[in-house]
Amino acid sequence: MLPGLQETHRRALAGKLGITSLTALADADQRAIYTALGSLRPRPTLARIAGWQADARSRLSDAAVDASEWHRAASFAVIFAQRQVDGGWERRIEAEQTEVEPEPPAQEWPGWECGPLCDWMLSQLDQPAGEAARPASAEPAAAAPRAAGRAGLRIDAALLTDAQQTLDLVRAGTAIAAAPDELTPPVQLSVTVTGARPGQQLRAAVWFRRTAEPGWSPAGPASVPESGRVQFDLSPVPPGGHDIRVLAWATDPVASLAAVTLPRLTFRPAAG
Repeated sequence: MLPGLQETHRRALAGKLGITSLTALADADQRAIYTALGSLRPRPTLARIAGWQADARSRLSDAAVDASEWHRAASFAVIFAQRQVDGGWERRIEAEQTEVEPEPPAQEWPGWECGPLCDWMLSQLDQPAGEAARPASAEPAAAAPRAAGRAGLRIDAALLTDAQQTLDLVRAGTAIAAAPDELTPPVQLSVTVTGARPGQQLRAAVWFRRTAEPGWSPAGPASVPESGRVQFDLSPVPPGGHDIRVLAWATDPVASLAAVTLPRLTFRPAAG
């Protein structure tokens, strides 16, 4: 709790700017915060906002000195395998989650591209808890190949709607390269997932990245209904450009992860 930062302030910052942590508060634009709190009475001054941010930076600095204890969320055994075929090397990645009962089946991906491996490992955590180890500008990696008897999940469609327009971002499983104009809140993203078996339970999430900042999600993973269509409210996303990846996975271990990277999206500040 920061001095003078009340519950009404925190709700407004979370709802309008997506500020839910000390780091986000410390890095936010003062004018954007001032605008977001315009409906509150008394309205915090720029000086008061600067004081909150200074307190947030001070607490983050103290936390960096006293390193917190790390707890294992999951562990995996990963093998980079290769064999000679016709005078060349055929390669694949093998992975399985450890310390889990009953023992889940191993997963395999052709080649040594780590993108699908990272996406699959994140899906086992029940939330996108990290970032894939590749540049934000990289092409979306293909989902893990379908093994015998497994469902082939796919992000079949993604439709974005803001206050002024409706845009197809994914069509027939393929991301549309053209980036839309700046988005005006409220912003909604409707995602359609296909390839699930009858009765199979699916989860989906959106994962955000900004240059030189850690990844994050505006909400926890959502359950996908039988229709395969799930909607995400992106209105609380902070202004500016974001790289966004959509993930979908089954809660049982017998389906591959589906993932697609959307064109870079730029959000306008909410109207004051």
